[in-house]
Order: sequence, then C-alpha cells, then structure tokens
Amino acid sequence: MNDDTWPAVPGEPFLDDPLVGRFRQDGPHAPRSGGILDSRAVRRWFRILRWGVPRNLYTYQQAWECRDGARVEHRGRSLLMLSSYDYLGLQGDPRIEEAAIAATRACGTGTGGVRLLTGTTDLHVRLEHRLARLKGTEGAMTFGSGYAANTGAITALFDSRDAVVADSLAHRSLIDGCRAAGVELRTFAHNDVEDLRRVLAELPAARRVLIAVDGVYSMDGDLCPLPDIVAVKREHGALLLVDEAHAIGTVGERGRGLHEHFGLDPDEVDLWTGSLSKAIPANGGYVAASRDTIIYLQHGAAPYMFSAAVSPGASAAAETALEIMEREPERAARARRAGESLRSGLGELGFDTGVSSTPLVPVILGPDAVAYRWARALWDEGFFASAVVYPAVARSASRLRLCGTAAYSDADLKATIEVFARLRERVGAVRMTSAAG
Repeated sequence: MNDDTWPAVPGEPFLDDPLVGRFRQDGPHAPRSGGILDSRAVRRWFRILRWGVPRNLYTYQQAWECRDGARVEHRGRSLLMLSSYDYLGLQGDPRIEEAAIAATRACGTGTGGVRLLTGTTDLHVRLEHRLARLKGTEGAMTFGSGYAANTGAITALFDSRDAVVADSLAHRSLIDGCRAAGVELRTFAHNDVEDLRRVLAELPAARRVLIAVDGVYSMDGDLCPLPDIVAVKREHGALLLVDEAHAIGTVGERGRGLHEHFGLDPDEVDLWTGSLSKAIPANGGYVAASRDTIIYLQHGAAPYMFSAAVSPGASAAAETALEIMEREPERAARARRAGESLRSGLGELGFDTGVSSTPLVPVILGPDAVAYRWARALWDEGFFASAVVYPAVARSASRLRLCGTAAYSDADLKATIEVFARLRERVGAVRMTSAAG
C-alpha cells in the first residue's frame, strides 16, 4: 500500500460515501496529540485512504440500489455479485419477504424491549425451536448478531479462572469475547490438532478449558477437522465451542453444519454458535446448546439482557429461510457445486485459491495494492468482488473473497472464469500457483 507511483484509475469515482469522498479533495486532518484520533490504528487506516481514494481504488461501502439473486444494481448499472454470503440464493425470495412483512404488520418493526424483559415474542420462540432442531440440541437462543452471540456466551460462562484455546484463525468475535471475559487466551496453529494437544498439555489440569474454533474459516473457506478436535477434547476433559457462521447452509447434505457433515452426535460440542445473516438472509445470531446452558445464558449473557431483541421481521425471515433450507436441500448442493466450479476454473488458470473446500473461495493475490487493483478491474467489467487486506489476513496474503451461491447460473460461473482469464495478463502482478500458464 506504499507504492506512491501507482497510477490513478480513470473514470467515475469508485465510492458513494460523501464522508470518505472528502479524502479525494483534502485528505484527512492530522490527528491532534492526545485527541480521539491519536492512535496507530487511525493512522494506518488514514494512510490506506490517502493511498486508495485518490487513485479510485477504494472498494468499500458501495451503496447498492437493490438486490435480486446474484446481481446488484449501482447507479442503474447491473453487476454480478461475487462476494455475497447469500450461499443458498434466498436473498429476495418472495416467501421470505412475505413472512417478514406479515410479521412486521402483526408485531411492529421492533419489540420495544430486551429479550429478558419485554422483548420476547412468539416469533422468537418459534425460531429458537427450529434452530435447536437444526442443530439437534435441547435448546437455542437468539442474539442481535453472531458477534453478540459469541461474545455473550463466552463472557457469561468463563472468567479469569478459566482458559480458552482458540484456533489461530478463529473469528474476531471469539477473540474479543475472550478478552472481555478476562480468560487466559492461548492459540494453536490453524487446524493443527497436534499443536492443540501441545497447548492443552501446558495448561494446569485443574482449570476449565474451552476450545474455540470456526466450522468454516471465513478467509480461507476450509473446514475445521471436527472429529479430531472432539477426540482431543475428550482426552483433556475440555469444553468445545464451534462457530458455524459460514457452515450453516453450506456444510452437510442438508446444510445443517459440521455435525451432519461428519456424522457426529451434536452433544459432542458444548456450544454451537452462528449467524442469521449469511445463508439465512435476515439479521441476528444464535447459540444452540443444552437446556440448562440456554436457561443460564438467558439470565447471564449481557447482550441478551442489555441489547435489543431481533426484530419481528428478521425473526420471521430467518424461520422461513430455515424451513426452505430444510425442504429444499438441493440449494446447499448447488452452493457447493458453485464453489467447486469457481475453485476448479480459477485453479486451471493458475490462481491460488488456497485450501478452500467450501463455497467460500479466496483468490490469494499477495500485496494489498494488487487486491485493490483487481477489485477495480473486475468492477469495470461488471463484477463486484470484495478485496480483503491486512490485518484481516496476513501481510502479503491479500485476496478477493468469492462466495459460491445457489443463485448462480452456469452462465454466471462461466462468465466469472472468463473475466479472470481476460484480466490475468492486463492486471498482472498476481501470486499464481505452480500450474500458472
């Protein structure tokens, strides 16, 4: 991101946000010493903005005019969306929209309170029963987001007397929950079961220990080796949390997640967490666990007690989406096929898609500037792909993050591979695999 010789991209500005757009004219003001912006994080982001915005390479906060399947509209122009979490292709499904509208008309746009007090509706109860059935657990509860579900569960159940051993690539919400809880936080090498054993062996046997992993890792699209992790959990008498934000709808024959994929008893995992805003096109997050665990979390998890409940419309949308997922398992199969098509097609061109084995497919490009340049080039061709850069991923491992979805047609997938082939020589500066031509 320090290449000041990188030329500006001609054409209309690549952003809509007027606040960010001001960087084009006069850049950010220098942070005042001791002021609210006097931090390394602020200076780092302002360096990125000073670099990217004047060059027309700022890729974030695009204001879409509408959504319909795999396409988005921007200033009257249609683009193929390559980075949506809409794995099941349910965004814009009329059955879901009608359920949300009916719930809003019946219950209003909000609940007027937090869940523990006045904010619970029968819509929440029905949704939670369906989530428990999905995961094969005794109970489930919803939160305002998947982030709140993870932080709420960890801070309610663990404290400074406990330890958490997390995968080194575990989601930020898990790490923030551990920091807020004050636990001793240790990490093990990504998906390395032997390293997990090593870290667990170093901890005092008398301490409670939680192992925290993602089901599908959001930057690389790979699965955690859950059967092996369950075996280690048993060996050490540990507890286990699995965040399935990107696994529901994508993993398992019917999209029910890792327990279905691996044929495991759901009770082998103490806490299943996830999102209602990815394959399920609504808002919110959940925890699925034993009855007693859920009852305690209803009274001990701060986000459940001090944050607004999921809205009636979102609750009804999520319940209806789960019903559709259950009745139409071919959607999950189509999402997996789309991911495989992207992986194989890009691999034949020599692009590095890492260790992905799910519909989430990274295209690893190297330096931040290259990822931004590719995002812009795709935009000009009528495609949108999110550039993911440091610190979300390691330095020199910046990427485009593509998501296979059931909404893609064969023509969409073919066009995507063709545009990458077309741009490969023109954009250049790409980290390629040994198969590169």
